[in-house]
Amino acid sequence: MKKIIATGALVLAAVSANAAGFGIYEASARGNAMGGALIGDSSDATANYYNPANIAFATNIQLAAGVSFINPFCDIEVDHERQTRMDPGWFTVPTFYATIPLPWDFAIGWGNYTEYGLGTHYAPGWALAADTQQTTMEQITMNPNLAWKACNWMSVSAGLRASWISFENHKQPFNGLPAPLATSASTRLRGEDWAFGWNAGLSIKPVKDVTVGLVYRSRIRHNIRGHFDYYGSLTHPLAAPTFNSTHGRASARLTLPDSLSLGVNWDVTKRYRVGLIATWTHWSTVKEIDFRVAPMATGGYRMPFHWKDTIRAGVGMEYDLFNWMSVRCGYTFDEDPSKKHLSTTMLPAGDRHIIGSGLGFKITDSLRLDLGYSFIRMNNVHYNVTTNKDTPIKQTRRFSAHNGYSHIVSATLAYSF
Repeated sequence: MKKIIATGALVLAAVSANAAGFGIYEASARGNAMGGALIGDSSDATANYYNPANIAFATNIQLAAGVSFINPFCDIEVDHERQTRMDPGWFTVPTFYATIPLPWDFAIGWGNYTEYGLGTHYAPGWALAADTQQTTMEQITMNPNLAWKACNWMSVSAGLRASWISFENHKQPFNGLPAPLATSASTRLRGEDWAFGWNAGLSIKPVKDVTVGLVYRSRIRHNIRGHFDYYGSLTHPLAAPTFNSTHGRASARLTLPDSLSLGVNWDVTKRYRVGLIATWTHWSTVKEIDFRVAPMATGGYRMPFHWKDTIRAGVGMEYDLFNWMSVRCGYTFDEDPSKKHLSTTMLPAGDRHIIGSGLGFKITDSLRLDLGYSFIRMNNVHYNVTTNKDTPIKQTRRFSAHNGYSHIVSATLAYSF
């Protein structure tokens, strides 16, 4: 029994780390509405996220603060039997940016935003509770930037990215154990870590009213450390009930991938603007997660992923309906990096289609309020999920996710001194 508990613990650890493979791109209400197509735009402090090179064109101090609320959900089936809908509720993604111009055509900036995260929650005792019951992953990036305007048509930037990650995962590792055995077991894995990376940006204006931007974000290597807890009982008709509990330290090496974004923004007229963006993400660097749980009997577990590199592409449009109000819309295609034969129920796989819309209000010459709403549609997926691998109670069941949607509501307040 001790060996089974240890193996179940290690499986849980590896599955939990899988969450970091999915990105969060909700950096501002305006950007959400326009499909993130602001890499060539330099209108406010949110450029610290979209392309820090653009802050070199700032002529005064700028601040921007905002928040996005995200609600993902989907209908699920296991072996063609309908389960309770996966709906973890609403998640909050705050942002803050600042830009300060300096002498000699330099500028410094600061960005606080989220690059990765997830949240899933299934009903207690559902058919694949042995794979995952509930997972929450949070990540925050703190990003100071330095930009320099080399000339009137080109600027460059470099920045440091300090990344903090925390996660917590719950599951029932022996749910579905065949008769005559009966179990009541639950596990929890939690951990956090700080790590560092960097970013570089380039902004070029080849012709009047057109800006081309390029942004590279480096890999970030996390060594997540935390704790593992197991509580469970096992009963058999021919033996007295047994209760076991296990507690230990846990750690994992997790590499967040590097990415390269290319974008173009065009001021078609004084009132009408369009933007395009394409982001290549090096997800194939996430080949496996090497988790260690002490003092477990086996000591460690490697979970293979072998993800593929992906392209995320977006287009956005903005029109000044009045001098004090702008209307916006956008579309984004977000490719799923995972492979079906290595998927879990922690976050149902599937390509995403995102439709954005929003309004911008010029309250005063210095103060602007942006509001946005995005609707995400995930493609239906079907794949097999194996629980309790490498144990006598290994099971493989068919998992289906359909009617997968997300609502995103966002607001950003920007002020220019």
